[in-house]
Amino acid sequence: MKLLIVDDQMSVVEGLKKGVNWKAIGFSEVDTAYNAVDARASLRRRPADVMLCDIEMPMENGLELLAWMREQGMETRCIFLTAHAKFNYAQEAVRLGGFDYIIQPAPYSEIGRAVAKAAEDVLSGREQAQLQQMGKAFHQQEPAIAANVLRGFLRRQPNGRDVTTLEKLGILPMRSKAGYVALLHVMRWEEGEDPWVGPLLGVAIGNIAKEMFEPHGELSALSFMEESSFALLLQNTEGEEMPLESVTRQLMFLKSACEQYFHCSLACYLDGPIPVADAPARWEKLKVMRDDNVSLRPGVFQLEEKPRVPHTFRVLQIRGWCSLLKEGYPEAMENEGMALLDKLVENHQLDAATLRAFYQDFLQMVYFTLEGSEDKLHEMFRSPEDLELYRNGMKSVDNMKKLLHHVAENFAVPVPASDQKAVVDKVRRYIGEHLENELRRDELAEYVHLNPDYLTRIFKKETGCTIKEYVIRQKLEEAKMLLRTTSLPISFIAAKVGYCNFSHFSYAYKKVLGITPQEERQGTDKG
Repeated sequence: MKLLIVDDQMSVVEGLKKGVNWKAIGFSEVDTAYNAVDARASLRRRPADVMLCDIEMPMENGLELLAWMREQGMETRCIFLTAHAKFNYAQEAVRLGGFDYIIQPAPYSEIGRAVAKAAEDVLSGREQAQLQQMGKAFHQQEPAIAANVLRGFLRRQPNGRDVTTLEKLGILPMRSKAGYVALLHVMRWEEGEDPWVGPLLGVAIGNIAKEMFEPHGELSALSFMEESSFALLLQNTEGEEMPLESVTRQLMFLKSACEQYFHCSLACYLDGPIPVADAPARWEKLKVMRDDNVSLRPGVFQLEEKPRVPHTFRVLQIRGWCSLLKEGYPEAMENEGMALLDKLVENHQLDAATLRAFYQDFLQMVYFTLEGSEDKLHEMFRSPEDLELYRNGMKSVDNMKKLLHHVAENFAVPVPASDQKAVVDKVRRYIGEHLENELRRDELAEYVHLNPDYLTRIFKKETGCTIKEYVIRQKLEEAKMLLRTTSLPISFIAAKVGYCNFSHFSYAYKKVLGITPQEERQGTDKG
């Protein structure tokens, strides 16, 4: 380390240089300067680790020198020496990050202790920076390290010490606990698509798996094993059991994500829950399953069919929604779900854990309703946008409501094309008969027993405009007729077509019909 002593008095500099055994403290170089100019020259040659500096010097004082050093990015520990205990000096020294402040005259032993303390801080900082750099390098290489260790573990290589280390770091599942092992086999690529290189595809699939399992408190570790095949280990880190059906459902969505993002088909061969220590033996059996799938059928396949354990619903109301969906009432399911979420929020009962339970119970209910049909589940979440809804449902109440709505919309029975015109005509008649009302979209959808979004789509298809645009146009056309054919006050006419706020009525009239209600009436009077 380097120590720099700066003082405009030569006797003070020489006394400090010889009065303390600096080598014993750890300094291999002790440089001196009698002013700030000489000090800068020394610091440019080699920055000092610790600097002993007088504050009051001619031309440029010690505080100004330290300010310059900080501008240069130097992290030198500076100990100020001064014969004047001025508060403003101490205040500025602290602001600039001075390490210590000693009133002179002070014994060399006291100065030595202060410098030794600063030297310890330098070494501690270096060690911390080195550890951070090592941690950063490990973090960057963590997926590759974990993949190599997992590959060796499943191939029964003698790497138990490495496995134990990564278990303790929370990177690999604990062998002493239960978990799942899966073989992911990438089979076909869409025509015209260049196959991804195995390890690169492994990183991409591993990232998606982490996004899907981590929010559930589930640790996932993935490794490229051999051509087109990857190993996936799963384990819950929060002490909760991972239901087989939940894991199966997650793998179905992982399969859908691979189809959407990588344009390849995927077969997942799954076994569990098992002691993770047994994973190498089970892996060999999963490989046999893969080799037996000579037709390259995609899907999620279990090594051994296990008896179904009834799902325990933590949000009890959700259990009954299965009947609503099966009986053709998806809107009722959506309304109950929205109301339940709002009630939980209002009663301050909705935290991250409760929302996660709501999300998991809801998806399990959908899975039961579809009777575990992978094709139907895939159809419901086939686009990248749909997959985002699935993955983000537990992150906020708004996201969960969007997921509720999406599922309800997919369960809604579509109106045959031949009947769509009749439905839209019915809505138009209802609008014409209730112009004095506010006429919300949900009210109209309830009137014809359809999902609001679905009604909006077929209405625009038949009329060329949205429901809102049509309602406003009909209200204003009715007002126009009344302005031209009656002497009713304009405010009365506005109220008659459902506008309680006269300024809103005037604004809408001018925007849609091009003139104000007053101009419409004046034109009629002149005629």
